[in-house]
Amino acid sequence: IFAIFIGSLELNRALVGWVAPGENQSFQDLKDDYYPGDVGFDPLNLKPTDGAEFAAIQTKELQNGRLAMLGTAGIIAQELVNGQEI
Repeated sequence: IFAIFIGSLELNRALVGWVAPGENQSFQDLKDDYYPGDVGFDPLNLKPTDGAEFAAIQTKELQNGRLAMLGTAGIIAQELVNGQEI
């Protein structure tokens, strides 16, 4: 069920962002009005309308995710060194 859910989200992203195979001249063209990462899902209307502000928010979100991955790696490393679960 989870794979079907992920597949449907990826299919939606492909339909929103890429030109259909028969309509483009080269392989994997993006639509002109598509900004990578913007698939139109904003139920709380929090997305900035300005492109520069959207890019800044997107960068902040990427940095937050990277920091979370480093924190998780630290927790895992501590468990491997101590041999005790947190």
